[in-house]
Amino acid sequence: DLVEIKRPNEMLFWANTKDHNNYVPSSDLIKAITQCLNYLYAIEQEANSVKFIERIGCKVIKPRCTLVFGRSKEWNEEQKQAYRILNAAYNQLSIVTYDHLLLRAQSILK
Repeated sequence: DLVEIKRPNEMLFWANTKDHNNYVPSSDLIKAITQCLNYLYAIEQEANSVKFIERIGCKVIKPRCTLVFGRSKEWNEEQKQAYRILNAAYNQLSIVTYDHLLLRAQSILK
């Protein structure tokens, strides 16, 4: 599995304008998603090569990517719902904000 980390405050999660009254991902987020999907495609292309298996140390089956992108602490309910819909659309990719990551870490430490 992969983890792609983008700086939290440099890129917007949502576009500045809604489309048909829906929140849509920013172009920065779309670029990061595309980068993750290209990484997964490259892994799938190499997954059966002996060199790749030796380098990784195991056979790769259905790789996944976690993208850490942006902040969410100031989201409204509509944005939270749009996030759930966006994340549900990908089967090889999970998008997590820095605020979600922090909450998970705090929960684990408790």
